Amino acid sequence: MPEEASRAHKEGPLRGRCPTCGAAALGRVDWLELEPSSERALLVLGAHQRHQLVEVLRDHMDAVSQRVAAGEHGCAHAWILRPLWRFEEDQTVTAGREYEAELAARSERETTARRPAPGPPEGSEAARAAGAASAGVPTIVGANPWPAQVPETEAADTYLAMLTMDRGLGAKDRGPGESQDDSQAEEIVTIALDLDDAGHSLWGQAALQIRPIHLRDHGYPLTGVRLVASYLGRIALIDGIVDVGSEEAAHVFASLSRRLRVQLILRGSQGSIGSSAIRREVSARDLERNAALCLESGRAALARSEYPREAFVRALEHLRETPISERLRGAQQTLVAGAYRHLISPRETWVALDHLEVASNKRNLAHLLEVDGLSVDEYEAIRRRVLLASVEHGLCAPRRFWRRIIASGLADNFDDYAIKLARARAEADQDGDDLDSEQRAAGWARIGELCDLKQLEYPVEYSRKIGLEPDRPRRAHGSGSGSGSGSGSGSGGGVASRRRSDPNRSRSAAGEINARDTHVGGAASIRDQLRDPELRLRVATASLGNGGSPEAIDAVFDALEEFDEEELLAIIPSVAELGTQAVSALQTKLESSRQQVRQAAAILLGIAQDQSSMVPLLRCLAREETRVWFDVARAIGGLGTSALDRLCALSRQSARGEQFPIQHRELVARIGRAMAEVVIAEGGPESIARDMVEALSQSSETDISVAAGRALATLHDVSVASAQIRGERSLPDTTQLRGFARRAYEAILVPELDILDEELEAEIL
Repeated sequence: MPEEASRAHKEGPLRGRCPTCGAAALGRVDWLELEPSSERALLVLGAHQRHQLVEVLRDHMDAVSQRVAAGEHGCAHAWILRPLWRFEEDQTVTAGREYEAELAARSERETTARRPAPGPPEGSEAARAAGAASAGVPTIVGANPWPAQVPETEAADTYLAMLTMDRGLGAKDRGPGESQDDSQAEEIVTIALDLDDAGHSLWGQAALQIRPIHLRDHGYPLTGVRLVASYLGRIALIDGIVDVGSEEAAHVFASLSRRLRVQLILRGSQGSIGSSAIRREVSARDLERNAALCLESGRAALARSEYPREAFVRALEHLRETPISERLRGAQQTLVAGAYRHLISPRETWVALDHLEVASNKRNLAHLLEVDGLSVDEYEAIRRRVLLASVEHGLCAPRRFWRRIIASGLADNFDDYAIKLARARAEADQDGDDLDSEQRAAGWARIGELCDLKQLEYPVEYSRKIGLEPDRPRRAHGSGSGSGSGSGSGSGGGVASRRRSDPNRSRSAAGEINARDTHVGGAASIRDQLRDPELRLRVATASLGNGGSPEAIDAVFDALEEFDEEELLAIIPSVAELGTQAVSALQTKLESSRQQVRQAAAILLGIAQDQSSMVPLLRCLAREETRVWFDVARAIGGLGTSALDRLCALSRQSARGEQFPIQHRELVARIGRAMAEVVIAEGGPESIARDMVEALSQSSETDISVAAGRALATLHDVSVASAQIRGERSLPDTTQLRGFARRAYEAILVPELDILDEELEAEIL
């Protein structure tokens, strides 16, 4: 039996073979492993059964009760009544895929190969011609560069098609003895085209490349995929488009973000040798996040402007008229995969920083990620390598990357960042490096700008460099992130103030918030400027800088109701830096009429972790009618074990008949979610909080017991979901689409100014 148990763990509990094809049975279902000698019962479930745990446990209890009632057992031991449980990673899926791949190989259905549907009669002239044409088909797929140059001697073909969801090849090409149930076949993104003989031949045999795209220059955001065919020096292109404002776009990009794969159905002209339809499947690796980015940025562009009904059709016509050379033109500043792996000298790092800065320009970076197919993962790897080298060589990065440096752990906070830079720069000056005199001076100037903008005390090395006494008074600055929360004080603050007002002071790419006059008079003047859509983001950012006055904070919070989604994401980091100053205003915003404002308030309160937020958050948990309640539950969890008593009290209120906008059963489920968030925030399954929730699961009060039991049963799923929203884990296979909560956490924890419009960024810097 131990051998059978070991086999079940590896291959699943099912045994047998298909009577038709002889394939081994594969699959994961729940089963029970018993070890009486050690009094251990283990309930094993498939990875896809996490949501069924409570039902499976209930079925187990029913089965044990029936056996005891039937006299098969005299009594049920406690270890049988309380089994352990484990979710097995589905290794059988891998085996199943290998078997399917073997079958596919036998039937000559490899990726990007010719797929006749249906083919000409065997032995016919058409069949021999088709077989000859399919020999030696290249399989160049993946994240490769577009063709370097479009041949000018041969007219290139371009096609435009609409993306749809269709059943995969397995549903279309089954034999007569196979199941006809298409409901089990996976839907994939499909492009169907009617081509002439030349196009049919080219697309049927050419090597194909695919990218997700978001095209911004056609009067309406166009999203979809771009396929490029290259065969015998000839280039052709297909743009598959879906209306970003339609429901179909969500289904299409949900599929693309799981796996970037497209089915191409090519139909030839009737009566010709190539009239049979060809099915090809084209895929690319590591571009799933790019697909999610294309949909998000496309919908953000759609939300920022108003478009007439015919805008989409006009944009398609404009795209149709765009020549292939224009469509395949790359970004002005390129980044190559694997670039900057070894930055040995300061001069190399200086050049790399400058290149990264210009390549990360919003328009250029959007083209790289949304058209050229530079993987988001690869861009992040390049950026990290360059920023790491800049810290090691004492070169201050441009301001857009400062928060990224802190969030990625290259420095603990801005104080630590400034100290590391100054120390490394001083060592380089002492030992000698390959920078020229102007670059060395600019390197020190950038460190000074960092200290001035973030209201930091000058590091000892920098003070000595500019001739200040090292023991000057510390200027006011915030804790944690090291960002400013007050104005300069003491003689040091006066020196820094005079330096900032000096018109001859050197400037650098790091930028300066006060480079232009953003000073406003009183609260009334601020409120007037916050009503101007062209000014409000810049004014709000400047008003919250250096801590902000109470009047300015109130004015900004009053104006948040008018901010669009991108503006909210841009201002969230500044609000987060206010700390407890913003708590009261954020609590009020939990009752905003706008869902995104309520969601941002809940996220920021969860980060602030102020106990005074307990009652407003509980009230919101019981009354919120949208999915914002997930963020509210997460914020309650951040308040610690003190929230458990309040959650139990909320359950009792509902049980006594107090009316809430949601049903009592839904409220109990939300309370269970919040309890799970408490356990996660306090350290997870090994924490005291888990023991407290387990004790509540034994409560005589049914609702509290159910909520606590639900919290324990879903602890893993809630932990994974929270980590995904905070950006600590990749998103699940079901989707890579992030939503407002994920983007808000990224803006707070790892933000960059690329979420701002370029004009606003220039004004702020």
